[in-house]
Amino acid sequence: MSTFVPDDFMYSTKVASCEPQVRQNFMSKVYSLLSAQLLFTFAATLTVARNESIQGFVVRHTALWWLAMLTTVLTCVWLSLAPRAEESMSLMGSQDEENQGGEGSVPWYVLSRKGQLGLLAVFTFAEAYTISLVTLVYDPDVVLRALVITAVVVVGVSLMAMSPRFLWVLESAQTIQYWLAWLLLLLIGIGMSSMFFGLGSTMDLVYGWLGAVVFTVYLFIDTQMVFRKVYPDEEIRCAMMLYLDIINLFLSILRILNHSNNDD
Repeated sequence: MSTFVPDDFMYSTKVASCEPQVRQNFMSKVYSLLSAQLLFTFAATLTVARNESIQGFVVRHTALWWLAMLTTVLTCVWLSLAPRAEESMSLMGSQDEENQGGEGSVPWYVLSRKGQLGLLAVFTFAEAYTISLVTLVYDPDVVLRALVITAVVVVGVSLMAMSPRFLWVLESAQTIQYWLAWLLLLLIGIGMSSMFFGLGSTMDLVYGWLGAVVFTVYLFIDTQMVFRKVYPDEEIRCAMMLYLDIINLFLSILRILNHSNNDD
C-alpha cells in the first residue's frame, strides 16, 4: 500500500529526514539507475572487445570518440547544474509575479524528469562508447581483473559509507572535498598533457594509484552525501555522480594492473 507524500515535503526535505519508505524508494531508484548504467557500459565494452568488425569501425572513426567525449562533458555539466524541481517552480512563480499574472515560461535549461532520464541515457551511451574504445588497448584478462577488483571495492566502500559509524566524515566533508578538488585538477592536467607528450612508466603508475585513491574517497563521500545531504527528487543526478566515481575508479585500477602485467 503506497503512502501519500505531499509535494512540498518531497521537494524541501532531505533524504535523511524523510520517512523510511521514502528513503528506501530513493535508494531503490538511485541504485536501479546506477545498475542499468553500469550493465549497459560493460555490456557495450564486452561487445566491442569480442567483435572485430565493431573494433575496426571505432578505430577508423576516431572523430566519433571525440564527439562522444564532448557529449559526455556537456550532458554531465547540464545534469549537474540544472535547477531542481523546487527551484524551477520558484523561478516560474517569481516570473509570474513580475508578469502580473501572465503565463511564465520554463527556462530551456530546466529539465523535466523525462528530460533528465533522456539526458542521462545520452550521457551513459556516450560514456560507454568512450570506455569501449579505451579498453581495447588492454589485455582482456587485465580488464576482467580490474572489473572484479572494482566491484569488490565499490561494495566495500558503499557499505562503509552507509554505516552510521562513519557519520563523522560528513563534518569534515567540505575540507576533504576541497583537497579532492585540487587532486582532481591535478589528474585532469596530467591526463591532458599525456595526450600530447605521453607518460613515462613510473609516472603512469603514480597516475593510476593517485586516481584510484581519489575516486575511492570520492565514492565514499558521494555515497554519504547521496543518502544524507540530497533531496528525494535528485536520484538521477546522484546516480550519475556514483557512476562517474565507479568508472574512473575502474580506469585507474585498469591502469595499475596493466602496469603490473607489463612488468611480469
